[in-house]
Amino acid sequence: MDRHKKKLLRRLYVLTAGGLVCGLIVAANLFSLQIIHGDEYADDANQLFTYTSTIPASRGDILDRNGQTLVSNTTVYQLQITYAFWKKDGQNDRILELVNMIESDETGLVNDTLPITSGVYGTFSYTKDEDSSDVTRLRKFCDNQGWGTDLSAEAVMENLCAAYEIDTGLSKPDRRKIAGVRYQMEQEQFSMYNAFNLASDISMDLVAKISEQHEKYAGVEVNTSAERQIETDYAANILGYIGPIFAEDWDKYKKEGYSMNAQVGKTGAEQAFEEYLRGTDGERSIQTDHRGNVVSEQKTEEAQSGNNVVLTLDINLQKVAEESLASRCQSISGAGGGAAAVIDVKNGEILALANYPTYHLATFNQDYDELAASELSPLLNRSIAGTYAPGSTFKVCTAVAGLETGAIDADTRIYDEGVYTYYKGYHPKCWIYSSTGSGHGWEDVTGALQDSCNYFFFETGRLLGGEKLESYAKKFGLGEYTGLELSGEKKGRVAGPTARAAAQENDPSLRDWSGGDTLQAAIGQGDNAYTPLQLANYCAAIATRGTQYEAHLLRSVKAYDYSETVYTKEAAVLNKIDAADSTWDLVQEGMEKVTGEDGTASSVFQNYPIKVAGKSGTAQVTGTERDNGIFISYAPVDDPQIAVCVVIEGGDSGNNVAPVVRDIYNAYFYSGTGSEDGTNNDTGMYDVIA
Repeated sequence: MDRHKKKLLRRLYVLTAGGLVCGLIVAANLFSLQIIHGDEYADDANQLFTYTSTIPASRGDILDRNGQTLVSNTTVYQLQITYAFWKKDGQNDRILELVNMIESDETGLVNDTLPITSGVYGTFSYTKDEDSSDVTRLRKFCDNQGWGTDLSAEAVMENLCAAYEIDTGLSKPDRRKIAGVRYQMEQEQFSMYNAFNLASDISMDLVAKISEQHEKYAGVEVNTSAERQIETDYAANILGYIGPIFAEDWDKYKKEGYSMNAQVGKTGAEQAFEEYLRGTDGERSIQTDHRGNVVSEQKTEEAQSGNNVVLTLDINLQKVAEESLASRCQSISGAGGGAAAVIDVKNGEILALANYPTYHLATFNQDYDELAASELSPLLNRSIAGTYAPGSTFKVCTAVAGLETGAIDADTRIYDEGVYTYYKGYHPKCWIYSSTGSGHGWEDVTGALQDSCNYFFFETGRLLGGEKLESYAKKFGLGEYTGLELSGEKKGRVAGPTARAAAQENDPSLRDWSGGDTLQAAIGQGDNAYTPLQLANYCAAIATRGTQYEAHLLRSVKAYDYSETVYTKEAAVLNKIDAADSTWDLVQEGMEKVTGEDGTASSVFQNYPIKVAGKSGTAQVTGTERDNGIFISYAPVDDPQIAVCVVIEGGDSGNNVAPVVRDIYNAYFYSGTGSEDGTNNDTGMYDVIA
């Protein structure tokens, strides 16, 4: 019994000692927390962290020269996820629920650029071409993750699911939805400083559903934002579109004060005039405690809209140019695409740039795949990026060069035999010889322009030589940029020995310049290749007797509230072609004869109430059976106001193209007055009421 008591006492002593030790440890910790480090921990507990997030500013409007709004903003509801409120635990489930809600609502557009299908056909696959920006961006992302750059869509999805801890038990479509949003969050650097726009343009019904479940979807906020609203069905290539900042461009935009999720101009006027259209973003300040709990939030700086850009474009003239061009292209058997450019000869303002085929900006994203696959290339802005041999429209340049250098004069008469036999082994023909077996007979310079006599200009070109011909082409701005603000303008290619020698440096297989090349260059064939805008501005220089202005689309910039004019574009001279009055008299007389009683365009303009000067062109295209049709023109003859160039691929002749020019004149000079039904006829869509 005594032994048992002693054993119990020993256990009691051990327990008591252990309790005392534990008590001392607790007391020491309390002493450390409250006495030694108490002030330090109290400061931490009371410390607040302040973060700022961006309040996007709306862009300015884009208007035509008459004040008609072409692009504006519309207020839409969007779902935005704010980092400070967003719970990371269970976020994949919430993302899937939100995406399903958005898709079932059938109004909102989920912010998701992952170019992979949802796997509804049993396997994941890419949705875009390898050279598309979305695929390029994805491959760069995969490379940065250490996954490699040549992964299949299946492999990419497997890696994304692992990285984002997405339940592989979910269906492939559901995995794809979650991965798409998580990937986009990372692309847009979702953080305390950068909120993420989950969806835009959502309906009021969805707004109500989200609001009712705000506790479940903490961090998901319903905001209003300004999105671009296209107010016209025309000028798609001119106006352009906006989009998110690509990762490869971020450094540049960051320096300019943009937020990561800003929308910027990608093409057209939206891109060219970004500096004016962009607004000044506001800021929202968010305070959190050391545990990340939000203490307060407030706007610290209001956003201010961008300025409004007024273009030189006349949208009504643009409408007529597009519709007439489309109608004419469709009515000519075997014709392809086409373009038209209209310019004010007195200042270089661009009044219209039409393309066929074209597209609608409002549905551009939905139509993109179909547009990209079309054989007629509707995404190509032919008016500034399509380059064409000018054909006989170039003969005016040859005439000016010949007259100014003394190779020919007003009294020069050349007999057109039909076949030009000066060079041994190379005998080009005048176009009329192919149909009649004979030439035009005696021609002077005005008659040669009227009849578009190849033989006359073969001889003029030979007397000039390739170098002088090339020099005068450059004087007219051919083969050079026009001054246009839009990106994507092609420089074109001037024909001549200097240009050929420069090209040989890159392509040694090109043969040396020859006399035969000079003959072809003199009639607008060979190496000559120019844009419709260049040819319109070339024609404008003829109309003004040598003064050529920079072509431009910007007319002015108005303050965001239209209270003042911020900037006005001044006309700038691009080239000054010095030539004698007698030279201009002769070439203008020749162009007037083209539209006169016996000219190549007489069937279109002979009885036109306004006196018109023009030059038709038929340009051969290597590898095709049909020639391109080209027509340049200016009017009125006694006081030139506008110059026009129209090109139709496979149009076969300039005379086939001239009706589009006439329709443009009808719209410009008669404010669209014409046939009530607007139907097409042999001389154009819109008849003048004389």
